[in-house]
Amino acid sequence: MLMSMVRPARSIARIAIAASLAAGLAAGPAAGVRAQPSADAPVREAPRPATAAGKLDALFDKLQNTRDPAEAQRTEAAIWQIWVEPGEPAAGSMMQLALDAQQRGDLFGAFALFDAIIHLKPDFAEGWNRRATILYQLGRFEDSRKDAEKTVELEPRHFGALAGLGLIAAAKDDDETALDAFGRALSFNPHMAQVRASFDALRKKRRNGAI
Repeated sequence: MLMSMVRPARSIARIAIAASLAAGLAAGPAAGVRAQPSADAPVREAPRPATAAGKLDALFDKLQNTRDPAEAQRTEAAIWQIWVEPGEPAAGSMMQLALDAQQRGDLFGAFALFDAIIHLKPDFAEGWNRRATILYQLGRFEDSRKDAEKTVELEPRHFGALAGLGLIAAAKDDDETALDAFGRALSFNPHMAQVRASFDALRKKRRNGAI
């Protein structure tokens, strides 16, 4: 959720479009055509591509351990690139349209598209996260909270949704819940400066007995 609120949706739309273009180029005219090995050639098993889950594990490990801000930014962008891809052509096309609508400020159009994506791919965490963001922008905090929690249920490391839960709790003056959500978000991505500032302010408030 935080990704949409802190960074322009345009960057995510570019990532999604770039990913789809890359996939299209990879599956160009020669797709499916394989050279026939000679009878004497040794048969070698092609290396298996890394799964999205495996890539995410490696990226999160790098994100949590790097101290280089530039590397952290690149790693975070790579995580979002994986998250934003639903893995299904129809949902992928709808996702691009939804992100476009969100960028234009067409909240109701974006909501309708994210809603349709969720019904098509109910296990697609980023669909829930994006709808949570729209609901937050519309002031529907309780509905946004439910969608953000569903996001975290599907992707427990979703630091954007966790940060969003912190924002919702803070808006309701529920400081303890906000502190917990911000802390969980930072445990997966310690490089979010705004979330860190909110977390530190709440922790100081608790030390002073104001929570």
